[in-house]
Amino acid sequence: MNTTNILFNLVKLIFATFIVYSSQSYSNSIQSKNDLKIPETLKVCTAGGFIPFTYISNGNWFGFDIHMMKAFSKHLNSELEILNYSIDGIIPALNAKKCDLISTGMVITEERKKSVLFSNSYFKSKIIYLFKKTNLNLDKINNVNDLNNSNYKIGVKIGTTNDFYAAKNLNKANIFKYNEYGDLVNSVRIGKVDAIIIDSTYGLYLEKKFPNIFKFKETEKNEQYFGVATRLSEKELIKEFNYFLSKWKSDGEYEKVYKKFF
Repeated sequence: MNTTNILFNLVKLIFATFIVYSSQSYSNSIQSKNDLKIPETLKVCTAGGFIPFTYISNGNWFGFDIHMMKAFSKHLNSELEILNYSIDGIIPALNAKKCDLISTGMVITEERKKSVLFSNSYFKSKIIYLFKKTNLNLDKINNVNDLNNSNYKIGVKIGTTNDFYAAKNLNKANIFKYNEYGDLVNSVRIGKVDAIIIDSTYGLYLEKKFPNIFKFKETEKNEQYFGVATRLSEKELIKEFNYFLSKWKSDGEYEKVYKKFF
């Protein structure tokens, strides 16, 4: 055998070994590899405009949830497709198989558990009410229950747990519902409503961005847990996400993305 043939066979052997090793390494990174049907393209439903979790800027998707889904799709070795839905239509879209997962800062609730399967929680938030600093009447209020009368106009984003909270706890107030967060925030900015009910993370973002305009106070509802959701039948997919989430945190990647947005 001449030198050329020896080198050629050696290169083939090294390449074959690399392929086998790479395949084994990838397989070992997938916890549910025997049962999980890995999608070629991971389709994720989200509701844009929920800063800093999911939002569009200059035609591109950004946010904590977006980065998390990019990392998860890389973990699966899948392409990623983000689909934008309204929050009240997002669960029907998932169950109609328009997407594989919902990742949009969705709060885990017992009612939603009847329709979807949630992952372990990846974020904790609170419900707050935000108002203009110049609204001295609201600044004097220290108990959210004082807003529960017809003298006040309260804004909420339709289909959110903040919407549900207002319907249950502030039903005597005048409730104004909005489809988009931008319209919701603008409603309190221009005085169409006295306060809006939102998540604390979004409230912190608004107060920091507009320090001379907005102020917020907490309600008694101090804990909300966000989770990724899939169809009730997709147990292996959510199992794999939980495995990924645990590893993402232990590797320090969660903390890096958290610091980027919060």
